[in-house]
Amino acid sequence: MKQLFLFSVYICLLNNLFAQVAGPTRPIPTDTVKRVDIIHSDRLEYQYVDSLHEFQKLVGHVKLRQGNTLFDADSVALNQKTNIAEAFGNIHINDADSVHTYSQYLKYFGNTKLAQLRKNVKLSDGKGVLTTDSLDYDVGAHIGSFKNGGKVVNGKTILTSEEGFYYADTREVYFKKKVNMVDPEYRLATDTLLYNTDSQIATFLAPTTIDDGTTRIYTSDGYYNLKTGQGNFGKRSIIQDSTQTITGDVLAFEKKTGQFEGKGNVVYKDTAQGVVLISNHLYGNRDKKSVLATEKPVMIIKQDADSIYVAADTLFSGLQRDLDSLQKVFRQQKDTVAIKDSVINVKDSGIINTIQLPPVHDTVP
Repeated sequence: MKQLFLFSVYICLLNNLFAQVAGPTRPIPTDTVKRVDIIHSDRLEYQYVDSLHEFQKLVGHVKLRQGNTLFDADSVALNQKTNIAEAFGNIHINDADSVHTYSQYLKYFGNTKLAQLRKNVKLSDGKGVLTTDSLDYDVGAHIGSFKNGGKVVNGKTILTSEEGFYYADTREVYFKKKVNMVDPEYRLATDTLLYNTDSQIATFLAPTTIDDGTTRIYTSDGYYNLKTGQGNFGKRSIIQDSTQTITGDVLAFEKKTGQFEGKGNVVYKDTAQGVVLISNHLYGNRDKKSVLATEKPVMIIKQDADSIYVAADTLFSGLQRDLDSLQKVFRQQKDTVAIKDSVINVKDSGIINTIQLPPVHDTVP
C-alpha cells in the first residue's frame, strides 16, 4: 500500500510539472530559421494525436516568431510535426517591419514560409494598401498573390483587378484581368498593368486607355508617371483630344504643359484647322495647337475641295510671333538646319516652347 501511495504521488507531481511548462521540446524541425517559436499566449494546451499530428493549442494574445517575422492572433493551433500553424481572429504578420499583413484566418506553412490569409485581408507597405478576401503571401520571397479580386489604394489613386501579384522588395503590383485605375485626374482601363506604389509609375503591357477628361491616350507599351504627368509610349500609340490626334511609333507626353513629341512615322491631324502633318520626328503643344516637324515632313492643308501639299526640311504650324523662340529651340536639336529657309507658317494658333519631356526612345522600356 505504501509503495502504491508513493507511486500515485509521483504521478501527480509529474502532471503538475507538465502543466507549468510551455510544451515538450520539438525534435523537428531542427532548422532554427524554419522553426516557429512561441513568444506568448495566455493559455497553452498540448495534444498528441498520432505520429503526424502533435499540436500546441495557444489561446489569447498569441505571439509567434520565425526569424525576423512576427505573428499575432487570438488563437493558434501549431502542429509540431509538420510545422504548420492555423491562426484565428485579428491576425497580424509583421514582416521585418517592412510589410504588415492582416486577416481573420491564417494557415502558415513554416517550412516553406507560405502564408494563406483569408477573410478581410489587408497588406500595407507604407506606400499603398492592398485589400482582398484571399491572399497567398510568401514570407521568404516577399511576394503575394490574389485570384479573387483585389484593390490597391495608393494616395488618391485606386487600382482594382481580378488577379494580381504584389512584390514587397520593389513595391510593385502586377495587375491582371479587368484592370481599372481611378484617380482625381485620370481614368485607366487595361487587361494587364505593372504599378509601383513608391514611384507611382504605371507600366503598360497590354492595350490600355488613359483618359484625363481632356486627352485620351491609347497604347499597349510604355509607362506613365502619375506624379509628374509624363509618359512615354511605344507600338504606334495615339494621343487624342477633341480636335487633335497624333500617332507614332514612339510618343512622349507631358500633361502639365501639354507638350508632346513623336518619333517614327508620325501622323498629326488637326481637324479644326484642316491640317495633316506627316514626318519621322515631331514636336508639339496640345494646348496651344502648334507643331514642329523634321525628318522629311509633309504637310497636307485642306482648302475647300482641294488640298495643298507642302514638303521641306522642317515644317512649323503656329503663331508667327513665336517663330524666333522656335528657332532657338530648333537649333538646339541635333543635325538641324537653318529654320528661316525651311519653316512655313500655315495657321494662326499655337506656340512651341522648350520641351522638357522624358526622352523618346526607339524602344520603350
